[in-house]
Amino acid sequence: MSARKTTILLVSMLLLETMIVVSLRSLGWYGTGNAVYFVACLFVTFSPLLVAMILLLRRGLRFSVRSLLASTTLVALFLMLSFIPIVRHRAARQVSVQLLSANATINEGLDWDDFYAQIELDRPPKLPPTIDEAIPAWLTPFTTTTHAIASDDAVRSVWLNNDRQCRILAKNWERLPSLQSVTITRGVTNEGFQLVQEIIPKLQNLDSVCTNDVSPPLHWYASLTNVRTLFVWGEGASRGTAFDKNHLRDIASLPHLETFMVLGYAFVDNDARTLTSSNSIKRVIFRGTSVTPDGESDLAKTDRIVYRN
Repeated sequence: MSARKTTILLVSMLLLETMIVVSLRSLGWYGTGNAVYFVACLFVTFSPLLVAMILLLRRGLRFSVRSLLASTTLVALFLMLSFIPIVRHRAARQVSVQLLSANATINEGLDWDDFYAQIELDRPPKLPPTIDEAIPAWLTPFTTTTHAIASDDAVRSVWLNNDRQCRILAKNWERLPSLQSVTITRGVTNEGFQLVQEIIPKLQNLDSVCTNDVSPPLHWYASLTNVRTLFVWGEGASRGTAFDKNHLRDIASLPHLETFMVLGYAFVDNDARTLTSSNSIKRVIFRGTSVTPDGESDLAKTDRIVYRN
């Protein structure tokens, strides 16, 4: 080995040792390990492009057919192994990112799993994601901001609290094939309700809807024709207020509604009797209402299972 090469090697090793010492002192052991891992992933990711550049520039600007062919192959390899997986990874979470940026809550599980077990109701089946978008190990440092976000086709429940979230859902509902639960809370206006109303019948796997401390437009509940479970919560400003009779009649007319839960409203015996006209409701849950044992017995006489908790 020539003296020049030996000098370059020694200087390189000295610089590397200096960088490691500085990193250990400033970042610590784990921070340094993460930095080394990131650099290694960076090198693996861009090494095809680096080799392609060396092949093209090693003779100045004089390209041969062989070098062009090799460089083109290396660029294609980079696109296939690194660029395209990242693009697919981000595209698979496009709607989830939009909803989260609008402060919505999304979940890969169902909020009512324990509830289904308590009332002995079959849980909705968990649908497998339709997209296999496993990211290669060397690309994980470049997906840290999105890796923990559920892919669009894995989202099973969403909580909406403003009209912007409703617009995002209404525009992109087809990208959420596993959506089984929608909760609408205070902050959603009639505009948002109408947007959600248009898409609810199109959500083939939708199982439950919850309205929490909101007053939907007239006949909004009548659109829940494909819903099996309905939660109507009167928390906050709605607590203790009467439940709209028109809404109640629409709920009683739903063809596939099996379970209805009301919480917090001044739900009385006459309201409970309205539910006896339903041909589908099998379970009714009262919590924090004004329904008496007489109202519960009227429901029980029509073979409904009544719960109070």
